[in-house]
Amino acid sequence: MASRQAAAPIISLYREVLKLHRERLPPPVRNLGDSYVRAEFRSHLRGKTSESQWAQFVREWRGYLATLRGDGQQTPTNATVSSELVSGDYGSLSEDQRKRVELLQKELRERDDSRP
Repeated sequence: MASRQAAAPIISLYREVLKLHRERLPPPVRNLGDSYVRAEFRSHLRGKTSESQWAQFVREWRGYLATLRGDGQQTPTNATVSSELVSGDYGSLSEDQRKRVELLQKELRERDDSRP
């Protein structure tokens, strides 16, 4: 993204995600989510991202916000999200992104295992 003015909507989206994390996520999950969000937004703002990639990036994060808010349908289960990712986009992820997804899945499994 070339200018501050052009980056303003992306920064606003970033702030909105972090705000919802504060409101909706428990501290251990929030810490993991916040670090993931920071890394993703930073890499896209500093990288060479095309307009179509920006559109997809914003669309996906808006969908994530809707999920956190509970908009629309019931939130999908971890298994549903994982199967959708494996069947769809997982193959197009970079090695670093795959490691992040695996780390997130591991954290979610540990969180589910620790529940009474």
